[in-house]
Amino acid sequence: MRIPDERIPEFRDLYTDCFACGLSNPIGLHLDGFHRRSDTEIGAVFTPKPQHRGTVSSLHGGVIAATLDEICAWTAVLLADTMAVTARLDIRYRRPGDTTGEYTLTGTLGETSGSRLRITGELSRDDEVIAEARGLFLATDSVASLWPTDA
Repeated sequence: MRIPDERIPEFRDLYTDCFACGLSNPIGLHLDGFHRRSDTEIGAVFTPKPQHRGTVSSLHGGVIAATLDEICAWTAVLLADTMAVTARLDIRYRRPGDTTGEYTLTGTLGETSGSRLRITGELSRDDEVIAEARGLFLATDSVASLWPTDA
């Protein structure tokens, strides 16, 4: 059962304390603006805080990894209608990011086979790719099992 576009924020309310997407988590990343771009791609935004830095003013690599993991997981939710856990995530860091401005996240659903989902993610800003990920995710619970039947 696909979550209707206009109800994506409502579904997110189930995860207010999530480290990456939970808007109520005081130490979280607060990823926001999840939306479908097509049948195979979703988008979101990330606005880092100064506390997300690594050395000097660079965006911490672990924070970048967390954003990519999250966009991939939400790709499973919004496009494959399933919750999923990360089995493998390979990240390629292309250039340093910093803790200013807004970043765009893109998740793309690839091949699916049984409970296995191949998903890619990308973190970019101003049309420059900061990092990209290729992942294998394992489907767990269907979205319908967590979502009200009147959705």
